[in-house]
Amino acid sequence: MNMTEKLADFVVNLRYEEIPSSVIETQKKSVLDALGITYGASGLGDGCREMVKVAAECAAGGTGEASVIGWGLRLPAVWAAFANASMAHSLDFGDTQMHAVVHSNASTFPAALAAAEVLGNVSGKQLLTALVAGSETACRIALGVHEDLEARGFYMPPVYTSFGATAAAGKLMGLGREQMVDAFSLNLCQTTCSAELMNNSETAVRSIREAFAAKNALLSARMAENGVRGFADPLQGKLGFYHAYAGKPGDEENALSGLGSRFEAGELYFKLWPSCAGTHPAIRILKEMAAVHDMDWNRIENIHVVTSVRNRMLMEPLNIRRRPESSIVAKFSIPYTGALALLNGTVTLADFEESRLKDPRVLELASRFTYEVNPSWEKQDGMNTEVMVRMEDGAVYRKLYTENGALQEEPSWGEMEEKYFACAAHAAEPKTKEELVSIADLVRTLEQLPEISGWTALL
Repeated sequence: MNMTEKLADFVVNLRYEEIPSSVIETQKKSVLDALGITYGASGLGDGCREMVKVAAECAAGGTGEASVIGWGLRLPAVWAAFANASMAHSLDFGDTQMHAVVHSNASTFPAALAAAEVLGNVSGKQLLTALVAGSETACRIALGVHEDLEARGFYMPPVYTSFGATAAAGKLMGLGREQMVDAFSLNLCQTTCSAELMNNSETAVRSIREAFAAKNALLSARMAENGVRGFADPLQGKLGFYHAYAGKPGDEENALSGLGSRFEAGELYFKLWPSCAGTHPAIRILKEMAAVHDMDWNRIENIHVVTSVRNRMLMEPLNIRRRPESSIVAKFSIPYTGALALLNGTVTLADFEESRLKDPRVLELASRFTYEVNPSWEKQDGMNTEVMVRMEDGAVYRKLYTENGALQEEPSWGEMEEKYFACAAHAAEPKTKEELVSIADLVRTLEQLPEISGWTALL
């Protein structure tokens, strides 16, 4: 079998009983996280209100097959997935798979949820199995790339997740191996994202980007289900995915090593702060420095950051990162989030509201950030970050974070629920506390549900 067939075979044949219980627990936490963040983004996310409006208009009164979270709205499945996925990453607060450098559930969950609602007889175990298969697919395809593809003009996270979303939807729809290969092919014909979004402070694309991936995934799975043929090997084919994006074959050995026995989908980082995971090492370092040293921010002369090649985007262009004009740009700014960490000891959702982006204290401190890039820190060392704070009296504080240590242990259910409730409070149409508790309780025991329609009706 070629690489695509091997991956498709894994997705099609994966059974709930083969997935370690720890991976299932992580996946359920991801579902709860996704719901809370989507509720929050319905009220706070850049461009999300507009995307939901577009979805409703494009649905043109079509059958209400699936829920639009946070809006009390039902739309045809493709447009519900589009709307939910536009919110799924908007707050940049979702889980991250750090080895693969991908938000493997960002469009996977919205696509799977919509597919499950259409089918109507999906059990909790079936949904969880499809989600693990989708998350694993996104991670595995990403692990086949070692190059910095942003330098080639591609912004890859939603591209990788589009394949994960396709796998999850296709798994629920019961596609066979050949049909799954077709679905991956049809997704390849639709998926892309431009890295130019990093150079524009006004664009909402970074916020709503997963909408395209989820919509394309459902379309691809449905086309394959109806007999539309694709290519024999869309991933490793002579002119396939890896050739198109990386300019050479993918690292199949690295991508598929341990497939089915070791689950990358179980190795997720759940965020404590609502910003790009790449900002978190600097946030953590500056919080720790402030706790140990007497660091009056008025006496800080300079804060110098050394980043990896991958995370240089969090400092470039420097004038935009120092004075972000939108919440999504602020979430991708080490100067802005680092200044918050020093001034307030933490970073919260409220810090990205429009009025807070103009806080003169934060902007003044952010203006003192400088940086350099360590060219030896490439993709595998992408989270490496060094921070040096120089005080006016000559004191210098320096700390290095490397990939050798985990950013955090996986949070408890209690911590996940606290985050879920905090995010959900910002929903466009807020749920009652009782409704939110019922939804969370059902997520916690999702594998016990013989049919999930009662749970999805609450969303």
